[in-house]
Amino acid sequence: MIEILEAGPLTSIQGAVGRRGWRHLGVPVGGAADAWSARLANRLVGNPDDAAVLEITLGGLVLTVDRPTRLALTGGLASMTVPANEARGIRAGALVRIDLGDGARGYLAVGGGIVVESVLGSTSTDLRTGFGGFEGRALRTGDRLPVGAASARTALRWTGVEPAGPIRIVAGPHAHQLSSDGLRTHPWRISSRSDRTGARLEGPALPPADEGIESIGLPAGAIQLPPDGQPIIALADRPVTGGYPVPAVVIGADLGRVARLRPGDELRLATVSMEEARGALRAAEKELAALEPLDAVDDDELRWVGSHE
Repeated sequence: MIEILEAGPLTSIQGAVGRRGWRHLGVPVGGAADAWSARLANRLVGNPDDAAVLEITLGGLVLTVDRPTRLALTGGLASMTVPANEARGIRAGALVRIDLGDGARGYLAVGGGIVVESVLGSTSTDLRTGFGGFEGRALRTGDRLPVGAASARTALRWTGVEPAGPIRIVAGPHAHQLSSDGLRTHPWRISSRSDRTGARLEGPALPPADEGIESIGLPAGAIQLPPDGQPIIALADRPVTGGYPVPAVVIGADLGRVARLRPGDELRLATVSMEEARGALRAAEKELAALEPLDAVDDDELRWVGSHE
């Protein structure tokens, strides 16, 4: 059992894959905003890729466990008790604090997964509609989350490398009506109005499209251009359809990097070909598998973790 002692600004239960197969009925996909990091956290503790994890926003989460437990923290947050990108065993009663790191979001996986009911094929929380996850809402102080039986797999450490440099984009469905040149010519900043629905960018306003745009299906990473000329990158909780022009789309391999950006962070965009985008996705999958066995933490270190925040 996990007990939430401090819930932080926004902590929710999410699966990496989200709620696929229901968009035709108006149900968003949802799931982890940074699916790559959620999958990595699960692999480190021996869970299936889509086991339920905690998505933590801007740190501030404090929890405890009632039995010896294996945890893994990935993404952009930090913890003294659970080093990033490796599985760590903690004792019953240990306090785990997740603090602000170099990114907006982090993912905490527990060996055996968090046990919640699957709704429409997913454990992910739909925060807008209020279903899935834990009572369809963000976690609160005092919540208690059941945990499944952990596998006997060896604890692992990630040894891979994440991509760096500009966020890569490909041409969108309205590229012929609205050039993506303006997206690439100067840096953008992440707006404080960003959330799981979309990363709002701030910079010089771009000109609108010359003609009206019919509503279209909205894929993850779609860069929409509303009338104010400030682009929005569609993230996990994006609506099923959108009526703003989409001159470009962030490639799948870089979408998690966008989701980890904090308000005020700067980013640049760079165009790549579809072939390069597919190659980047293959490379991301290869890096996800860059795991090695982790030596067991000795008893003295476990005792230290169990007696400190």
